[in-house]
Amino acid sequence: MTQGVLEINDCGLRVFDGTDEVLDSPGVAIIEPQKILVGNAALMRARSHPTQVNNQFWRRLSLESLKSENARCRHHADLAYCHLQEAAEHCDLPAEVVLAVPGNFTREQLALLLGIVNESPVNAVGLVDAASACIAHSAPRGVHLHIELQRHQTLVSRVAVHEHAVLDIAETVNDAGLQNFQDAWARVFTDAFIMQCRFDPLHSAEAEQQLYDMMPQWVNRAMRQGEVLAELDDRTAKVSLRQLQDASTPILSRVRALIDNLAESNSVVFVSHRWAEIPGGAQLAERIHLLPHNCVAQSISQRWQEVHSDSAALRLVNALSAAPANEVAVQVNSVAEAAATHLLYGHRALAAQQPLFVSWKEGKFTVTPTPPDHPAATITNHAGKLALRVDAGTQLMLNGKEIAAPVNLSAGDRIGVADGEEVITAISVERYSA
Repeated sequence: MTQGVLEINDCGLRVFDGTDEVLDSPGVAIIEPQKILVGNAALMRARSHPTQVNNQFWRRLSLESLKSENARCRHHADLAYCHLQEAAEHCDLPAEVVLAVPGNFTREQLALLLGIVNESPVNAVGLVDAASACIAHSAPRGVHLHIELQRHQTLVSRVAVHEHAVLDIAETVNDAGLQNFQDAWARVFTDAFIMQCRFDPLHSAEAEQQLYDMMPQWVNRAMRQGEVLAELDDRTAKVSLRQLQDASTPILSRVRALIDNLAESNSVVFVSHRWAEIPGGAQLAERIHLLPHNCVAQSISQRWQEVHSDSAALRLVNALSAAPANEVAVQVNSVAEAAATHLLYGHRALAAQQPLFVSWKEGKFTVTPTPPDHPAATITNHAGKLALRVDAGTQLMLNGKEIAAPVNLSAGDRIGVADGEEVITAISVERYSA
């Protein structure tokens, strides 16, 4: 009998078969008089049909009446049910599914969710807090934070880890979700097209849809290369990573404020995989660890008996057995005594005010401010901190350990390859006035 996880998040309703992700469907619906589109099909029409869009139904899950001509859309719960139906149609659901839910769902919303699931093709056998599951699988002893990105807000969960990982508190930062980041980036790209091409993509619904469809690729390319040449409707505009970081900063600052308020001195900030796609996301906190995309499925698969219920009346599990202390090894960015300002390679020190790129050249390291064809890693400066992001498929070492996630660089950090002698060193250059 197959076992899996259904993660409830309006950024993407995700289905795991074991620990393999088989579906990621955004929480977006297009409501027409005779039919309802949900998921990716709706997302691809959301900008060209703005009056028909509802992307709030998971966040505002309730039986509150909606004004709609469609008889299948009486309230937000109907749209959530449609989304579950769509998930069942687009993947083979495991025979038994544990629901991983966000900590900001109220008791009324959880009860409503279970009622919807009971009417859907999903055979739910467990209900677990997603943050507690991720922390239990990854964290050392102590009090830690889990940061999840949702469509309209960020969820910050504090979890105490001893013999068990227990959810302590879950708070949200409103207007700090994926949609808010995307709208901020859209303004950057729009301004670039207007200034460089005298073309405003927001004046046409079709062009606006294309802008939002292409934007994830553009942002990802800018994060890897330091800039991107965006092309839309036979027009091109150049946007730098720094511009996208600056647009993200006001949102990130409010998330950091809540993190600082809830964290303790030894807290590690565990961020979901979605933050890897946000410019500046690697700098959310000093002591940060990026979780793998299937962390919640890995954790639940190892704790199946704890979360599995033989009763039809599922109870929320928000305390799970913690991983043995001697088996936990997390890569954490620690507070630096001296912030890195330059990269030293050989006898050259390059200031990292603009993005720098690490690559291979004739079998040797090179670091340059000019984007190469195939960068191995990108170093960016955001709010005075240098962040190292390794390109997909590249294996680099930081201080002798393989880099598994974006990291902040401290003075003295050494970037290299396994069994290689050459290193690039992050250094701090101090200036003294006479």
